[in-house]
Amino acid sequence: MNSRGYTLIELVIVITLLGLLSFIFGAFITESMDAWVFVKARENALGTSRYAIERMVTEMRRIQKANMIITSTTSEVSFVDIGGGTVTFSQEATNLWRNSNILATGLVSGSGNGLRFSYLDANGNPTATKQNIRSIRVWLKLNKFGQTMILESAARLRNL
Repeated sequence: MNSRGYTLIELVIVITLLGLLSFIFGAFITESMDAWVFVKARENALGTSRYAIERMVTEMRRIQKANMIITSTTSEVSFVDIGGGTVTFSQEATNLWRNSNILATGLVSGSGNGLRFSYLDANGNPTATKQNIRSIRVWLKLNKFGQTMILESAARLRNL
């Protein structure tokens, strides 16, 4: 018998194998894309968080003297910078506020849970007396895209 084509069984086997290979390759591509989206989301959230904490620290370094600090609580800091402008950093719900503008979103909600300040004297010990403040530590905890990030930094006051 001289055949010039493929039998139906051979075609069904080839189509089944191609479908199985496509399914495996598709699952691999899907997992790779999910991992890429996860990494990009984390990178974006971390970049936003770093920008927020760097901006806060940069502005707190513009405090000329300890008596320029208006408010110094664990959840809020307010001060007059070297340009004479009043700057306030605080948390409302899940937003980090700089005066009346949102600086970052996604803070862990609750007072002191997403934004915390601590005030240190010249020896690095905690102080509640404004005149003794020489540096301010900032602690920021954000939850974005199901990922929690904690950043911490400090600003030393100028000319002290």
